[in-house]
Amino acid sequence: MKNSALLAGLIVFTLCLAGCKPETPKVVSVDISVQLYSEGAPLAIEGVPVTLSNSEATVSFNGITDATGSASFNVSPGSYTASTTYKTVEDGIRIVLNGSNSLILVTEAPSAPFRIDLQKVQSQQLIIKELYTGGCPLNDNSNYTRNDHYVIIYNNSEFEADASDLVFGAISPYNAHSNNNKYYVSGGLVYENENWLPAGGAMWYFPNEVKIPAYSQIVIAIFAAIDHTATVSASVNLSDPSYYWMANTSIPAFTHQKHAVSESIPKDHYLYGYQINQQTAWTLSDSSPAFFIAKMKHSELEALCTNTSAYDFTGGATAIGWAVKLPKANVIGAVEVFAAANLATSHPRFTSDVNTGYVVMTVGKGRSVYRNVDKEATEALPENAGKLVYNYSLGTADEGGSTDPSGIDAEASIAAGAHIIYSQTNDSGKDFHQRKIVSLKK
Repeated sequence: MKNSALLAGLIVFTLCLAGCKPETPKVVSVDISVQLYSEGAPLAIEGVPVTLSNSEATVSFNGITDATGSASFNVSPGSYTASTTYKTVEDGIRIVLNGSNSLILVTEAPSAPFRIDLQKVQSQQLIIKELYTGGCPLNDNSNYTRNDHYVIIYNNSEFEADASDLVFGAISPYNAHSNNNKYYVSGGLVYENENWLPAGGAMWYFPNEVKIPAYSQIVIAIFAAIDHTATVSASVNLSDPSYYWMANTSIPAFTHQKHAVSESIPKDHYLYGYQINQQTAWTLSDSSPAFFIAKMKHSELEALCTNTSAYDFTGGATAIGWAVKLPKANVIGAVEVFAAANLATSHPRFTSDVNTGYVVMTVGKGRSVYRNVDKEATEALPENAGKLVYNYSLGTADEGGSTDPSGIDAEASIAAGAHIIYSQTNDSGKDFHQRKIVSLKK
């Protein structure tokens, strides 16, 4: 009897275990839609690709708009960013409609369509082709940085461009991953809906006339315009007489370091600058700059930078954190860079009507951020027949970075006599990629 009772008890216990086994949590998925908007009204365009990415940028979903301009997705609850780019032609001018929404919060409850407000971007003649700030290896234990930075400005058209009124600078804070608790509050920039951007440190200009021929470029040494390869072989030679130089010797308060310049750089290739805050040097982030080019007359720039009523004091009460309120209307190009090592704590500094997205860069390996080729526009140029070089291999997608989706090797194609038209969507993540070897190291 005892054995029978014990057996019965075991059977009941086993059945209880089987019946009491916790159920597998049910995976919830939610149907949502994303609607395109332009100039405040729904944009009914069919066939536009829309990408939806989670907040960690580890998972993405692709959708296509229907005839109403709406794209549908089925996703789990969470935070997402939706982005899209649409290219068209109006009156013979290439137009890009570009936008993103990083504040998409999906819950289990039904929701109204989320929206992406698209900004219309007309092709600019003068663009940032390449920005090199991350430095290169010095030895096994350290890197060579803050000396050999440069930027390349390119004429992205078939007509000569006047660069005489170009202005160069960076948006505060200097790093995307630090000191932005004053500017990036509750998920957004405090100046998102304003007509200005906080330009910090200094802004630079050409004191002389500068013309750039069609499909050509100029190289500007940001700090030391010397042959850096003489002491660091992995670096770059910035002493070419055709190059330009941001002469920090023109700002008396910049006493921390007066950068060297080669005698081969003509004095009429020197840029001059106006100091904005009271630091002893201009800081351009090694890891994550928000770099811009703008167009402004010298007299207007001087008035802006020397009039404290035009300043923004959000960055701090002391003069070290001051910035100037740069009018958005003057900005013609921008690149937002996030450091690969600090993505989780990085935030944008450009507002969405100036630039959306970011390009990731690894510091100290000789990488640069280089603009992607507009494949369709470049292949459409009749003079490029037989001159374009494909199978581009200098991207960094194989090591967690990015590459040019066009597959065109721009520098090799230029060497073969081709004319390159580069991408312009005002989305740094779509316009730029991380390049393994800077273009000046040919």
